[in-house]
Amino acid sequence: MSLVKFNDYWKIPKNAKKYFSPKQEKELKEKYGIWYTFHTIVSIVILFFPLIIFFCVTPTSAFEPTTQIGNMYGAIGFFLGLIGSCSIGIGLVNVFMILIKQYLGHLVTLISIITGLLLDAVGLFLFSMVI
Repeated sequence: MSLVKFNDYWKIPKNAKKYFSPKQEKELKEKYGIWYTFHTIVSIVILFFPLIIFFCVTPTSAFEPTTQIGNMYGAIGFFLGLIGSCSIGIGLVNVFMILIKQYLGHLVTLISIITGLLLDAVGLFLFSMVI
């Protein structure tokens, strides 16, 4: 009976700091050419897609509260939704980065997506309490 080996894709790579340097950006532009430009545009779209979905799912009445407590719930729900949606977007972009070998690991993906989903859920719950 063999044990499942903990592979290196779960951890953040040791050279991950290099991914965010201008030198790496220049190397990627040279290596991938026009594909790198397309990849950057698609990454930006993926990053903002969860935010657009959050705004589509958010009830419009949540932005028109009539009481002070409703204003507070609406504001907190809005900020939690913003942070959560950006977190989900980061996780999705991380998965997309596999194509250019800049993946930050399974833990980064899972933590950012799960955290984002929880924050969005709490934000939508607070929107439901707006009176």
